[in-house]
Amino acid sequence: MASTGTSDEPSDGGARGVRQALDPEELRRRNSLSLGMDALILFTTGFLAILFTKGAWPAAIAAVPTVALLYFGWASSRAFFLAQLLAVAVVVLATVAGPLPY
Repeated sequence: MASTGTSDEPSDGGARGVRQALDPEELRRRNSLSLGMDALILFTTGFLAILFTKGAWPAAIAAVPTVALLYFGWASSRAFFLAQLLAVAVVVLATVAGPLPY
């Protein structure tokens, strides 16, 4: 027997969640202290991503805090989580390509 949803909201394939996560009003509602903390978390996530390029032991050491910070980003907002993933990708590419002095 198929279960029918009782929600009155139409299903739009997740587009509502994406629009809500990328809403510019969310950034305007945040105060300068929370934006500063977000910047520090992005910097820390990027620094830990550098350790993933330095071998097995540094990657093992960085794994737990990186996962914790990414989980925090996921629980915070989807836009912040995407910013963290972008920071990881940019830092790893910059480290491997050579512009970062690590």
